[in-house]
Amino acid sequence: MNIHQKIEQYIVHHKLLHHNDTLIIGLSGGPDSVFLLHTLISLQSKYNLTLIAAHLNHEWRHEAHDEEALCHTIAQKHNIPCVSAKLSSLQSNIKYNGSKEEYARKMRRFFLENVAREYNAHHIALGHHAQDQQETFFMRLIRGSSLAGLTAMHPQQGMYIRPLLEINKEEILHYLHTHTIAYAIDASNTNQDFLRNRIRTTVLPSLSECDSRFDNNFALTLQRLHKENALLDSLTKTALASILITIDNTQTLDVSKFIALDSALHHRLIIQWLISYNVQFPITSSFLDEIIRFLFNPNGGTHTVHKQWSIVKKQKKAFIIEK
Repeated sequence: MNIHQKIEQYIVHHKLLHHNDTLIIGLSGGPDSVFLLHTLISLQSKYNLTLIAAHLNHEWRHEAHDEEALCHTIAQKHNIPCVSAKLSSLQSNIKYNGSKEEYARKMRRFFLENVAREYNAHHIALGHHAQDQQETFFMRLIRGSSLAGLTAMHPQQGMYIRPLLEINKEEILHYLHTHTIAYAIDASNTNQDFLRNRIRTTVLPSLSECDSRFDNNFALTLQRLHKENALLDSLTKTALASILITIDNTQTLDVSKFIALDSALHHRLIIQWLISYNVQFPITSSFLDEIIRFLFNPNGGTHTVHKQWSIVKKQKKAFIIEK
């Protein structure tokens, strides 16, 4: 089985693609996204895929313009449209929060989703691979993530698909070098100012050196975490349904029943409850703990969870209102 067949098997298993799908491919010009493009080209005829490459030029490095040009060259070579934009040209409400890496990620998603809407695409394909998965896990572990966070990236999340999550970086580079396929090297990937890069250059090599089974066993552990997280999600939905009642056409949470449930479900229940109202909120422990303290407090009152949303509690019943 060659590497493209291995990826196709993964795609079929997770139902990532269907015949006649239109895909936006996030093409940075780096090895991972270039390899992803070639992989999807290998499947294009079989699945009758419409492929569109999309590149966002962040304009932060001297090489950025060369990388944009490379993406157009690669796409043109394979008769694939390439849509590109410069970060400074995008009009969005996304604010810089002090993290250059986070801002870039959000802006890139904003750009890709705009392109997806323009082409009525079914999916946006990203080139994250097995080592990206490992890096994400340890970043979230360091930041004190929940079990759901430690499951790292999923094969599909909304429109986004990640066909390469079980492919190692070494396999990607070997394929590109064997087939003499050009790609760009982003020097910022070695910048130790970024936590992800420090994990990539220090933590992961050390773990592999400690035990050669690390890559394989990490993947197996992550699969188990995914299954356990899915089970907890199912239990949470059942538990939430058991503590919600309708009073005067308003969906109301029975606070006494909420408190009686196992505390391991409390964060998940709050998240599911807020999502059911389409409330925008930061999924942080401190944010969720504030709501739980409010619900546990015997007094009634109002707790603001968003500039447009609040939780009101009266007589051991709580409900969400829009301001």
